[in-house]
Amino acid sequence: MAAYDKPTLVYFNILGRGEPIRMTFAACGIEYDEESVPYGDMKGQAGSKDWPFGQAPVLRTQGSTLTQMTAIMRYVAAKHKPELLGTTLEEKATVDALLEGIDDLYLKYIDCVYTDQLSPPARDALWAKHFNPMTAAERNGGGHLRFIDGFLERSGGPFLLGAAPSIADLFLFFALEAFSRDVCFGNRPAQIYPRLGVFQEAVADLDGLKERL
Repeated sequence: MAAYDKPTLVYFNILGRGEPIRMTFAACGIEYDEESVPYGDMKGQAGSKDWPFGQAPVLRTQGSTLTQMTAIMRYVAAKHKPELLGTTLEEKATVDALLEGIDDLYLKYIDCVYTDQLSPPARDALWAKHFNPMTAAERNGGGHLRFIDGFLERSGGPFLLGAAPSIADLFLFFALEAFSRDVCFGNRPAQIYPRLGVFQEAVADLDGLKERL
């Protein structure tokens, strides 16, 4: 890919919702440029062609501005490594469902981070409602780690679809890294859900990712 063809990811200088996109580029073996978000422009031009939702990340590519993390991940994979989207219509629909389900869970964590600063009571409540396998049948808005672990169980692993990785695996790997930080749950998710450890090792060993992670 020539330098002038390289897409540009615009995001903050943090992992956040930019990191699964970076991981998708890495898994596809594609180079890209990255720029820091000009916050004043992003909010001042919210709703414009350059900032359709007044949010980041956005991807500047081929004269277009793409937005929303999972949409950008799908675009990058579709263009450069379509098998990361699944190979059948059913697999592709499953990948889409997994992206939404993982995001449901991840946003519960993000709310705990920014609303409650991961205070011990808030963290305990987050675990009880969305991570404790004993509460999977209770009301949780569809966001529960047991549901995601169920896909690994049914697929036989090591990935969510089975033998082949997808962009849903990249997002889940990133989310698990966040959940497993010392300030959050540490290694408790992997202790309670042992399939997750095997999953994380398999994702970390993927071409393009093992050099990055």
